[in-house]
Amino acid sequence: MTRTILVILVSCVPLAAQSHQLSVAAGYNYQNSDQGNGVRVNLNGWFASAQFDFNSTVSLSAEADNYYGFLRGVGVSQQNFIVGPQFTFRPDQAKFRPFVYTQAGDQRSASSGSTDHSFNLQIGGGIQIKLSQRSSLQITPAEYTLATPNHMFTHSYSAKVGISWTLWEQESN
Repeated sequence: MTRTILVILVSCVPLAAQSHQLSVAAGYNYQNSDQGNGVRVNLNGWFASAQFDFNSTVSLSAEADNYYGFLRGVGVSQQNFIVGPQFTFRPDQAKFRPFVYTQAGDQRSASSGSTDHSFNLQIGGGIQIKLSQRSSLQITPAEYTLATPNHMFTHSYSAKVGISWTLWEQESN
């Protein structure tokens, strides 16, 4: 998986002059979480991410997200630490910019004093709505998560909304 991500990123690195930027985002997330064995629970939480844009289309994103809730009166939590490429369509100046992404990493799940780490793959898409020169509303209405806790496959679905801020921007010549 890591090799595939690196091949995609290296093949997309710009050869001509491009703009580069570093952004951070934070916001609320909701997940209909598969707990295995046909058990599902609704979890709420937050996310924080950093994104480096190689050009106006290809970015590398790293994200930490946290979900919390209760299953049959017992507290459930889940943290994801993931990284991967994001592809954004339409130029930086556009008011609406759709995007899709694939990220992979570690999922830490905890409940009743037990903790499990597993592989996590997230695939999603959404839209960025430009609010100002340096900020955007980021809406991700569709995210699918495949995880492997306790050596089984789980399938969860999420939605996110947050604000993205551009911290640094450089125009290359």
